[in-house]
Amino acid sequence: MKIINKSFLFKISVSLVLFFLSSLVSGEIQWFIALLLIGSVGLLHGANDLNLINALRIFPDSSRGKHLALYLSAIALVLVVFSLNRPLALLFFIVISSFHFGQQHLSETLSGNALLRYLNYIAYGSIVFGLLFYTHAIESSTAIAEISGIFFTVDDFLNFLLASIAIWIVTYIIMNPKGYVLLGVELMILTLFYLLFFQVNLALAFAIYFAFWHAIPSLNDQFRILYKGEVKGSWWLYLKQSALFWVLSMVGLAVVFSQVFIQNKTPLPLLVYFLAAITFPHVLVMSRVENALKS
Repeated sequence: MKIINKSFLFKISVSLVLFFLSSLVSGEIQWFIALLLIGSVGLLHGANDLNLINALRIFPDSSRGKHLALYLSAIALVLVVFSLNRPLALLFFIVISSFHFGQQHLSETLSGNALLRYLNYIAYGSIVFGLLFYTHAIESSTAIAEISGIFFTVDDFLNFLLASIAIWIVTYIIMNPKGYVLLGVELMILTLFYLLFFQVNLALAFAIYFAFWHAIPSLNDQFRILYKGEVKGSWWLYLKQSALFWVLSMVGLAVVFSQVFIQNKTPLPLLVYFLAAITFPHVLVMSRVENALKS
């Protein structure tokens, strides 16, 4: 794997541009940009899972209708869990999202023991969340308390961040003992996240990572499975195949945020509910994508 490639340079360039522009816009505009990023490329990257299920032959003897029923059932299960136990649901969202972020970012550089690899994925994603929480301690504490009834301090977020960094570095070195250069590059990227997250509100900080450092690379991986790596000529086909789920996801996002205005609710907890529901089945599908790309 090359340390410097076009994708890496694109993500760094976008992050630096956003770093310098973020101080020029108000909080309301930052919320608008965040929703735009999440609603566009963020939701799009998870809208073609049914075709990935068919392409990977995850359920070879099942029909597309059964795939849809299983997928929607997984979403409904998460919503039920949220309604029954909010603290557990929040923990589930952070753990499954951390794994998903780490898997997407590190799967090409790590191999070997699955338990260590998955722990490394979770630790990396936890660093991203730790940076988000620590750089926006008040917003994060308020949102977490509203969801779970548990209040965390800035010291709690710092301890969570430091523990995640320690676990990630140790497991990374165990699995890749000669990868100190790559480890240094990753630490530089995380430092960039720290600086960027400080510049914007919590929603936009999450959206920037979600869109440019997760969703776009995920789309590239999906193109490798669905269209044998052909990107330029396949975007229109991907958009057509994912249009139904993409539109439904955007409608769901719109319904969620309509409650913000109708019931005067805090938007971040509702955004977490929505993203948790659609993330769980997507993570299961993308884990199979990782296995297919490695084979």
